[in-house]
Amino acid sequence: MILGTLWPEYHRTLTATPKPGKDGYPNARALLNQVKPVDVPVSFTATALQSSLVHRDRSLATAMSTSDSGRITQTLAAGPQLVDHYHQATSHSPYGHAVITTAMDARRLGHTSPLPSALLKAAAPGYLTEQQRAAADPDTWFAHALDYALERVMGVAAALEPVANTEGMGALPDVYRLSDYLDHHARTIRSHVFPPDSFWTAAREHAASTADLEALAEAADRRGRYRIAADLYQRAADAGGTGALAELAWRRGQTGDLDGAEQLLERLIDAGDTGALAQLAQLRQRAGDLDGAETLAQRAADAGDTGPLVELAWRRGESGDLDGAERLAQRAADAGNVNALVRLARRREESGDLHGAERLAQRATDIGGRDALIRLARAHERDGDAEGAKRWRRFGL
Repeated sequence: MILGTLWPEYHRTLTATPKPGKDGYPNARALLNQVKPVDVPVSFTATALQSSLVHRDRSLATAMSTSDSGRITQTLAAGPQLVDHYHQATSHSPYGHAVITTAMDARRLGHTSPLPSALLKAAAPGYLTEQQRAAADPDTWFAHALDYALERVMGVAAALEPVANTEGMGALPDVYRLSDYLDHHARTIRSHVFPPDSFWTAAREHAASTADLEALAEAADRRGRYRIAADLYQRAADAGGTGALAELAWRRGQTGDLDGAEQLLERLIDAGDTGALAQLAQLRQRAGDLDGAETLAQRAADAGDTGPLVELAWRRGESGDLDGAERLAQRAADAGNVNALVRLARRREESGDLHGAERLAQRATDIGGRDALIRLARAHERDGDAEGAKRWRRFGL
């Protein structure tokens, strides 16, 4: 058996009926007319790629994990050559190499949206030497670099690919997607490399979405670049990113800037983020504004989050204000959370007020069932108090 591969257009050319007197491929046609063609699809289905045969073969498994939309044939045909195309650019197309490296860093650090050409152009100079920047033609260097990045290796794969217009034909203008194979390669060879300042400045100005800004900020934060992270979070917050607002509020609260944290949390509350109510309640409490904290905790409970009320009740109990704690615990219980009542019952018991403890336990039982009493009994068991555990179990009968 002879097995070979051939592009479909070449097969059509070599097997087509020739014009009289113009037969340029008689031997090839005689051979191919005996062949039974097997079409290789442009992409394979998820079901086909789940075959155990794919996972047993190292090349197929690697191609599957680094290919987009099941296009493993293209990866098998040009993946290693695409890596060579990238590395060889350092000598004969340093600007193309810089643009591709920018795309690699953006993708591995969390920019999942298509990459804007403005980001690539603004960041690339930081990946070049002074001599390379000086030798560049200001008017043409980026166009030539982009051409290199878009060049199809082996006719099937490029470092950067156009992004299809989801609302019509053609490609979206000025945005590109990094080859999955190069993305995989970058996560190995550049895993410990921190991008230059030009990358972060470009990301701040040209990242495609607030989600991308937040992801890049988190990546900078994990690597100890806190100033860069704060700058990116601020940019995302200014653009309306709620995750960035919450992160900045937390940071300001940690540094003692309660006024700044409250301003950011108020913006989140206005945007409908009920979790911000709990954070703001904690800040008010830390500042000694217990009335304000209670008001916010009640708003959070009305929105379905009883945690702040339970927390405030616990803190009141810790300070010895059992009546205030009971009032807050009852409000939490009215919203469906009996945890504070159970804790307070234990505290009343510890203070010698068994009647008050039983009264609170009964309320918790009426709302949350016998689980409240079981929890009290288990707490005594953990402390080695068998009699106390028995008493609460009997109380629930």
